[in-house]
Amino acid sequence: MTLINIGIAGCLGRMGKELVKSLIEDNRINFSGGLEHSDHKDLNKKFSTLLGLNTDHQVSNNAEKIFSDSDVVIDFTTPSSTAQNLITAKKNNTSLVIGTTGLTQDILKNIKEISKDIPILQSANMSLGVNLLFQLVQQAASILDKTNYDIEISETHHKHKIDAPSGTAIALGEYASKGRNTDFNQVKVFDRLNSTEKRNTGDIGFSVIRGGEIAGEHTVSLIGTNDRIDLSHKALNRSIFVKGAVEAAIFLSQQKYGFYTMDDIIHS
Repeated sequence: MTLINIGIAGCLGRMGKELVKSLIEDNRINFSGGLEHSDHKDLNKKFSTLLGLNTDHQVSNNAEKIFSDSDVVIDFTTPSSTAQNLITAKKNNTSLVIGTTGLTQDILKNIKEISKDIPILQSANMSLGVNLLFQLVQQAASILDKTNYDIEISETHHKHKIDAPSGTAIALGEYASKGRNTDFNQVKVFDRLNSTEKRNTGDIGFSVIRGGEIAGEHTVSLIGTNDRIDLSHKALNRSIFVKGAVEAAIFLSQQKYGFYTMDDIIHS
């Protein structure tokens, strides 16, 4: 069996560490290296020392080498790092799985453009369960109209998470908007603190909690006059995101080029 060479960008982040462990233990995969930014305190240290893993690899800042040695790179970094990794992936003809959140519209546009040359899978959430929730929310929103049912989205994450609302919460709002054939940017409400008006019909409101080490919890509430429907997903740990990202990388290694999402994994 030919092993798939997979590298990790952001290899010492919360997701990155779990991904490195998973790749090294997966007999379908050859871990081709981990990438971190050039001023990281653990740069050039061995993973065997940092994470207790059976590998000779060291933490690297040589993006060119990691990408050239890899069939696929999994990217859980920052928007600015992802923007640079897109360029490096295209240059080295390396497939790219992007799990970074908080991406700008310019970066998202660039992802679509570069995917004409290489395979790219981008998702705000790598959990298969959450991606099924996306579909359920879209269906529910299409059936329960905006006149009779208000939509509110709440999400909870660990205290270290920077972006708020989360990329997953925003994606849930976008799927709800698709279900109602509305423009998400016209109905999203991230902050009501300075509002002096009542809730507008069709608004999609967001609330955010940050605390502890919660991996991720999301609830979409469709609230009517006489009833309420809650569609929820709770991640008990990060393993579901790791598994989804690894399966996405294996799927992507079989593609020639194009833009993909976790929907393609679900229906493959």
